[in-house]
Amino acid sequence: MSAPSEKLPLSGLRVIDASHVFAIPYATGLLADLGAEVIKIQAHTRVDVMVGHGPFPENLPGERPWDRVGSLNTVNRGKLGLALDFTLPEGIEVFRRLVRVSDVLAESFTPRVLKKLRLDYASLVELKPDLIMLSNTGYGHTGPWRDWGSVATSLEATSGMCWLSGYEDGPPSKIGQSYTDFLACWTAVYAILASVYRRRRTGRGQWIDLAMYQAGAATLGPIIMDYFANARVAARIGNRHEAMAPHNVYRCAGEDRWIAIAIDSDAAWQALRRAMGEPAWARASRYDGLAGRLEDREALDRQLCSWTAGHDAEPLAARLQAEGIMAGVVENGRDLLHDEQLHERNFLERVTHPPESGIGARRYIGRPWQLSAARLAITRPAPQLGEHNREVLTGLLGYSSPEVDELEKKGVIGTGIAAAKNLPPLALEAMRRNQRIGRPDPDYREV
Repeated sequence: MSAPSEKLPLSGLRVIDASHVFAIPYATGLLADLGAEVIKIQAHTRVDVMVGHGPFPENLPGERPWDRVGSLNTVNRGKLGLALDFTLPEGIEVFRRLVRVSDVLAESFTPRVLKKLRLDYASLVELKPDLIMLSNTGYGHTGPWRDWGSVATSLEATSGMCWLSGYEDGPPSKIGQSYTDFLACWTAVYAILASVYRRRRTGRGQWIDLAMYQAGAATLGPIIMDYFANARVAARIGNRHEAMAPHNVYRCAGEDRWIAIAIDSDAAWQALRRAMGEPAWARASRYDGLAGRLEDREALDRQLCSWTAGHDAEPLAARLQAEGIMAGVVENGRDLLHDEQLHERNFLERVTHPPESGIGARRYIGRPWQLSAARLAITRPAPQLGEHNREVLTGLLGYSSPEVDELEKKGVIGTGIAAAKNLPPLALEAMRRNQRIGRPDPDYREV
C-alpha cells in the first residue's frame, strides 16, 4: 500500500469509508486531502443512487457510467476503491479483516443493517478495541424516529429549516441542494478529528452517533432560544433582515443577473446614496435612520431594483465594495467555475483521470480552508469501481493472488455493474423546462 506524504496532518491514519450518497463520502474525501489513507467500500452488485443523477462528462454515460458520475468523482477523490459484496460471508470476513488494521470506520447504513450483519460498533470493537466508528443516519440510533428513512428534503423540514425558508406570503421552502448533507459532512470531519485527538491522548476509541436531523437543528440555535425566552415563533422573511435595510437581491442588466446588497448602518446607507448619485428619492429624511428604512423597505427595494437594472452585476459589486458597502454578485455555476477569488485560493483543483476512464482532466472543489504548515491538494482521482481490489487484499490484508481470484470468481469482489450498462444520457432539455438546470454552456471547460 502506498503511504501518504509524511508532511500531511493525517499521514498514517487509515479510514474505511462504507458510506453512500454525499455527506460522509465528502467528509472522508476531506480526510484524504489531509493525508489519511481512505479505502472506499464500493458496491458492484447494485447501482449507486447517485449514478442516475449524473452529471456525466459531456453528458455521455459511456460503457462504465458508474465511473463517470461527477458527484461521485468529487466526493471519492483521493481514495482507494474496494468493491465488496456485504451479503456474502466471504465479503463480511474481508470487511472484518480490514477493520482490524484500520483506525476509523465511517458508515451511513440505517441502524438495523450493520447490527444484523454483526458489523455494528459493539461487534467490531471486539476486533479492534481502539476503533473510532462514525455512524451517520437521518435521526440517530436512539429515539422514536431511529428507523425512519430520510433524504435532505425531509431532514431540512423536520429540523425546522424549511419553516424559515421562503417569502412572507409563501409556503415553507426547501433550501438549496441537500443542505443537511454538507452540515453532516463538516460535523463528521470535526467529530472524527476530535476522536483521533482523544485516542492519541488516551489510547481509546469511541462510537460517534451522528444524526443529520440534529446537525440541521443545531444551526437554528437563536430561533429555538427566541421561543424559549420570548415564546415567539420565527416567521419567513424572504431575503429581508430584521436589523438591516435595504437587504435583498436586486436584478441587474443581462439574463437572470442579480446582486445582493446589505446595508448594516446609517453610514453604509449614506455611502449607497453617494454611489447612486444622490437621487431625490434617496434623500428623503425618513431613510436617514434604520426604523424609517425598515418601515418603507418595499419602496426602497423597488427603487434600488430600478437603479441596479441598468448596471452589470460584477462591476457594480466591485464599485459598491470599494465604497465600503456589503455587496456581491449572485453567482451561478458558470460564475463559480470562472471565479477569480476561488482560482487565486486554489479552491478548484485540476485532477487528471486515467486514460481508460475517458474523463480526462477536470476541476473539482477543494477545501474551504488552507493550512500554513502544509500545502493540501487532491492526491489522486476517485477510484474506478474495484480499481484497488487486488492491492488492498494482497498488500494490506494478506490474501494470496489465487485467493483473490477465487473471491472474484464468487462475486465477493468485482469491477463492473451489469444493471447499469447502457445508461441513457441526462434529458437536459426536459430538466431545463422543469427548471432543474439553466442553459447548457458549450464552452464550459474553457477555464
